[in-house]
Amino acid sequence: MAIGATHIDHIVISSNNSGAVAQTFADNLGIEIKRKMIRPGTSAQLAFAKLQEVVLEFAGPPQVNPDEEVKAKLWGMVLAVEDIDAAVADLRSKGYTVGDPTKAVQPGAKIATVKGGTSGVPFAMIQYNALPIEGASA
Repeated sequence: MAIGATHIDHIVISSNNSGAVAQTFADNLGIEIKRKMIRPGTSAQLAFAKLQEVVLEFAGPPQVNPDEEVKAKLWGMVLAVEDIDAAVADLRSKGYTVGDPTKAVQPGAKIATVKGGTSGVPFAMIQYNALPIEGASA
């Protein structure tokens, strides 16, 4: 692949109740929720699990309305790339609208979102080991 994608890193499932959706996946697929967190800056509720080698990220709003029917949808997928700056430049040269790489939630990683031209399937690219990890010794 021209953008240097190595694998599907993770799939994002968006919902109005990330905890309930994550638990439904865990119960039905026999997977374990490995991590829960609040996204800095947005306070979105996140939960993470692994299905084989692919991370499932369950994202939801900061507050859950217990009276609302739980609904979920595929938000998109994230491809791991070897060089995010080169991948962004390559996609932009082909006419895709791509955001600038920013610091990801994952330590040392940078992420960029492809904003259009993907036939309705949002996706992003992530590069690990792109930034120094805070608190890590050299």
